Amino acid sequence: MKALKKAAYFAYSLLFFAACAIPGAMLLLPSQEDGSAEKRQLAPVPSLMTEDGQFNTGFSSECLAYVSDHFGFRSQLVTADAALKSTVLGYSAEPKVTIGQDGWLYYTQTLNDATGVPTVSELGIRNIVYNLRMSRDYVESKGSEFIVAIVPNKASVYPQYLPYNYQPSGVAGNYGNLEVAAADAGLNWCDLHGILQTAAAERNGELIYHKLDTHWNNTGALIGSRAILDSTGKEYNDFSAETAEYRTTHEWEGDLQKMLFPDVEAPDEQHEYDIPFTYQYLGRFKDVDDLTINTSCETAQGSLLMFRDSFARAAMPYLSENFAAARYCRARPNPYYYLENETFDDVVMEIAERNIAWLQKEAPMHAAPEAEPLPAPHATRQGTLETAQNGAMFLQLYGTLELPDDLHTACDYVVTLTAPDGTAQSYLAYHCYEADLLGEEEIGDNGYSLYIPTENLIPDTAYEVTLSFRAPKQIIGYQLGSVTLPSQTENAAAGTDAETE
Repeated sequence: MKALKKAAYFAYSLLFFAACAIPGAMLLLPSQEDGSAEKRQLAPVPSLMTEDGQFNTGFSSECLAYVSDHFGFRSQLVTADAALKSTVLGYSAEPKVTIGQDGWLYYTQTLNDATGVPTVSELGIRNIVYNLRMSRDYVESKGSEFIVAIVPNKASVYPQYLPYNYQPSGVAGNYGNLEVAAADAGLNWCDLHGILQTAAAERNGELIYHKLDTHWNNTGALIGSRAILDSTGKEYNDFSAETAEYRTTHEWEGDLQKMLFPDVEAPDEQHEYDIPFTYQYLGRFKDVDDLTINTSCETAQGSLLMFRDSFARAAMPYLSENFAAARYCRARPNPYYYLENETFDDVVMEIAERNIAWLQKEAPMHAAPEAEPLPAPHATRQGTLETAQNGAMFLQLYGTLELPDDLHTACDYVVTLTAPDGTAQSYLAYHCYEADLLGEEEIGDNGYSLYIPTENLIPDTAYEVTLSFRAPKQIIGYQLGSVTLPSQTENAAAGTDAETE
């Protein structure tokens, strides 16, 4: 009996110490994840001291964040928790992922668009239309055609698989409001929404988006590419013969699936076409997520510049086969200044529906158009002025404005720089709230942003900066402050690479 009790005590003690050792083992065997599956950066290794040699007062919170993101067996435990909650309780353990009907997964951020809950204000929509018109005017001044292509969210194309408590209200969301406001703006608007929604309804169960991913599949990308090529007005190869049939594979790894169940393999359906593509990649090509990709095709004509996001990955082969030269760029802000030294027949601004608000978040990078100064303002309000050095090409001016409460339209923002000798130069600014540069999470409707060519400024000269616009009943002005272009040595040292995200 005593031997049995000793054995029981020994087993109990062993289990106790093993349980106590598990947390330590989880810390000694850190997870190797990089956060890509969750679409975020995991917390970095905390440092006890700051760069200036001071004690890091946020060390404890940074350490906790690091441990939370990197403990051993993290993905397995996250997957087990998600499986338990989705199976037993019927809801998602990952706030960014919503579980729909029949095994469909949706990106939670897109549900407002699908149910008709606008997240961009009326003034914000008008700011976006103003910005698109300003981009079009710049692109057309360089001899190119400007095309707007907003790719619909999966929930906008397949709302029937949303959870029962997320049903369309019939009220227009961001895209519907933007489409109406843009109708009279003279934009070359590629109606991807209508085309893809019609295609999904007519294909009798043949999917054009992935069930477990945010993006369209190869069939959806083909349909979207044809719509964009239609907008160019050129003749093109629609691959109708090659795409009459396809092979269905189950090797696609859905991003939503990995976010929700990071340690479970559940391949999604993909359509594979036998198309003998002849285009070639130029320069150093690593993969379809490169910031800049250049292609050439000897059998095609014309040239394309596309500012794109991840939806263009699957569309690039179809487009590249139809242009003698194509460039795809996902650098932010979009470097429109490419048009200063190169010629492109068509410039496509492609962006996902869920990111419509970004169209008033950051100004495209190009020389601000010159403008006529406005008369003296009738009223003066408060505004802020910030600057950013962008290599040797531009000095960016941006900030916020105290707008009138009754302002419901987007007026020309005229920014004037006045030198000490009284000479002045005026430019038009984008209606962009540079949230990232301002350190803000929310995108406001009261921002401005523009890029002044450094060749227009005299180094080490203090310019007084004002902004004015003609409101419906008066001219409103802002004394923003002063700005000085650094000397050439400082200017070169302060340069930044535009192709960063």
